[in-house]
Amino acid sequence: MKREELLKKLTSVGVVSVVRADTPAKAVKIADAVITGGVKGIELTYTVPHADSVINDLVEKHGNDALIGAGTVLDATSARLAISAGAEFIVSPTFDIEVAKMCNLRPLYTS
Repeated sequence: MKREELLKKLTSVGVVSVVRADTPAKAVKIADAVITGGVKGIELTYTVPHADSVINDLVEKHGNDALIGAGTVLDATSARLAISAGAEFIVSPTFDIEVAKMCNLRPLYTS
């Protein structure tokens, strides 16, 4: 998907729910409930243990119906793992040039 298409998809979901949990199972359960409830944008924070695996699970389960991204991405390694897991956007609380470079390798939206 091109960046322009991704940005259009991101704005069309209207609301992006930030999902934080202390276990991967809780994160999946929360995200499933949010998506079932009608919110089609999920930002799974990298404070969730094994966030890349959770992102992968959510993309496999809801990838056609929801926009799944990664949040609280603090370094290029986490960005790479999130991208490899299928994250369609990356959110970082700070600007890190290496995260930006990693995101620019793929057609992702980063903020």
